Amino acid sequence: MLTIVLRFAHVGFGALWVGMMAFQVFFLMPALMDVGPDAGKVMGALMKRKMPVFMPIFGLITLVSGMWLFSRMSGGNIGALMQTAMGKAFGFGGLIALLAFLIGVIVMRPAMMRTAQLSESLPSTPPADRPAVQAELQKLRDRATLLGKVVMWMMLFTLAAMAVARYL
Repeated sequence: MLTIVLRFAHVGFGALWVGMMAFQVFFLMPALMDVGPDAGKVMGALMKRKMPVFMPIFGLITLVSGMWLFSRMSGGNIGALMQTAMGKAFGFGGLIALLAFLIGVIVMRPAMMRTAQLSESLPSTPPADRPAVQAELQKLRDRATLLGKVVMWMMLFTLAAMAVARYL
């Protein structure tokens, strides 16, 4: 029964985590770039809906349930599992997912929070200070775009590794 619950949590929250990240990187971020200054309103609305809180929680549930499943699958002998192609695929995929999570939480999330904060404050920023704020916003957006794409490709690699591991 525990395996079923862990697998449901791993697959369900993994789908939410990857899906939300894919939507954000491939659709939302480009659309925000297109709308310019109004992007701050959208970011503010996402903040109110706790998106920056839910994404790491979904990732954490996915990672913890995956590690627990990996441990259970190994029967206490992770070294032996890692000698198999399936174990290597699950293990390497999990490692890449962990790195993607850490990049997202340590680098991307603070940049997104700062971007939202600056975007919301831009209308009330004195005209003389606006170019500096806009330059910082652009720098943060560029960093978030690059890291978002890197993290997304890492997550897609993980998804592929997890999908085929049992058949290797």
